Amino acid sequence: MHPILFKIDGFSFYTHGLLAVLGIIAGSATIYFLAQRARLKTEYLFDNTVYTVLAGIVGARLTYFFLYRDQFSSIKEIFFLWNGGLVSYGGFLLGGLTIFLLLRSQKENMWRWLDLYSIGFAVGLALGRIGNIFAGEYDGIATASKFAISGLIPVTLYESILLFVLFGILLTLYLSRKISEKAGTAFALLLAGYGLGRFIIDFWRAEKLLFWDITLGQVVSLLVMLAGLFLLFNINRIKRKEKI
Repeated sequence: MHPILFKIDGFSFYTHGLLAVLGIIAGSATIYFLAQRARLKTEYLFDNTVYTVLAGIVGARLTYFFLYRDQFSSIKEIFFLWNGGLVSYGGFLLGGLTIFLLLRSQKENMWRWLDLYSIGFAVGLALGRIGNIFAGEYDGIATASKFAISGLIPVTLYESILLFVLFGILLTLYLSRKISEKAGTAFALLLAGYGLGRFIIDFWRAEKLLFWDITLGQVVSLLVMLAGLFLLFNINRIKRKEKI
């Protein structure tokens, strides 16, 4: 793989960093396009996106620090992001909480915006996961399979494929108005689909088992999936009552 894209005067530009930035741009552009189409105000979009991304990075890093404290020799190493070490669900939690609070304070339609952020999130993280592959972060268990990369199952690549599929499905459904009129549906579908996909993929992730053959990440994935299904059920129940 090619972790370093190029160098200028001894300064390295990393492929992972470039794809992470491209992911943020692609996700933001998607959100902006859909917001314009839905005639939502976009004056806070840039600020909200920046705050959410920063909160996500902080959440992911802090979660990694608390889960893998033995890998740090001092507190200051928590700022050494270039050494790697992020836990995605920690980032999702703090990033999600941040956008929730921002939308509430701005008196925006929270569920309509969460739908748009869900679609943008899917394509943004999909590109970011490709960056993980270029950085050599496969995260999978060792195997002799012909599908392996450097002797490891590339679970980050499979997660990227999952996210691209979810992005395509959600965007198609939203543009066809099959879910756009049910605020919160895209968000619920993302939670359910991503949670289920991550639960399955993580059977091949090199992570410490919590109990049986289940990891902590898979437990969280199941909770995310159940939250999405619960939200989806309630959205449909409310819509049925409105029709009656």
